[in-house]
This record gives sequence, C-alpha cells and structure tokens, in this order.
Amino acid sequence: MTLKQVFWGLLLAALLSPTAVAHGPKDLPDDPNLLEQYRQGHTAYRNDDYAAAQRHWQPLADQGSSAAQLFLGFMHANGQGVPKDGEKAAYWYAEAAERDNAVAQIRLALIYRDGSGVAVDRVKALFWAKMAGRAENHMQKIGQALQRSLEEIMTREEIAAAEEMFDAQSKEH
Repeated sequence: MTLKQVFWGLLLAALLSPTAVAHGPKDLPDDPNLLEQYRQGHTAYRNDDYAAAQRHWQPLADQGSSAAQLFLGFMHANGQGVPKDGEKAAYWYAEAAERDNAVAQIRLALIYRDGSGVAVDRVKALFWAKMAGRAENHMQKIGQALQRSLEEIMTREEIAAAEEMFDAQSKEH
C-alpha cells in the first residue's frame, strides 16, 4: 500500500464519520427552536436512532439547513435508517454543497470521482474540490489535496473545464 493510498483511506474514514464534522454558524439553523430540533436529530443519530434523526432533520433539510442536508446525505450513502442510495446521497450532498458546506463539497467531489450514485465526472469532481478548497476551516486543506490528486489524473481540457465552472461560480458569489 502506498503512502497516497493510506492518506486517501484515512481521509475517507474521517469524512465517513459525520459525528466528527464541525459545523460553522452558517450551517446551523438560526431559530432557537429549529436549532434544538437539529440537536435532537444529532443526538438521535449518535445513538443510532436513524428514524428519529431523519424525522428531526428532514424538515430542516427541506428548509435549506446545509447541516441537516449533509447528514441526510450521510444516511443515504451508508444506508442508515434508509435504504442505501447513492443517488439520494448525491442529491443531499449537492443541496448542502450549493450552500457552501465544505464537507458536502468534498463528499460530492468524491462521489463524482468514483461514480457512486452518479456517473463519473472528473470535471465536476474537480469543481467541487476547488469549491471546498475555498473553505475557511480545516476542510480547506483537504479540498486542496483532493484537487491536486484529481489534477494528476485529468487531461488539460478537463482541468480547464473545471476551472471555467469554478470561475463562473466565483463571480456569482
């Protein structure tokens, strides 16, 4: 096993553990009642009560909470309380990623890289890795490392297409 394989194995293990995810203030609901609902979902999740976690998080995810969307993505990716469904996981990760949730952006990059629930698309994988690389937290370095590893296996044309997507998105924000 190479050092690179060990690194990516450890990275994936860390990203598969949603309880290790640190949320920024913009990821959590502002309303105290909704925040309590989110916390109840998190407690249920940590206690392996996935049905209760989903009951708490689904309404929040539908209202745009990227933290709840991220956790629904984890649940669908891992078959926790719901059937394992890569397509639904990709949907919820994309919803959270669009709201600048860096963990979701990395998860989405990995899904597009590996074709888990979606078609392999290295351009989109690099785009989402670059988006995560803008994060102002510990996820920035992970996004940048993923970006470098993707660029090693991509053509110049694919890299240019991803950079064009990234530039267009950056102008919108």
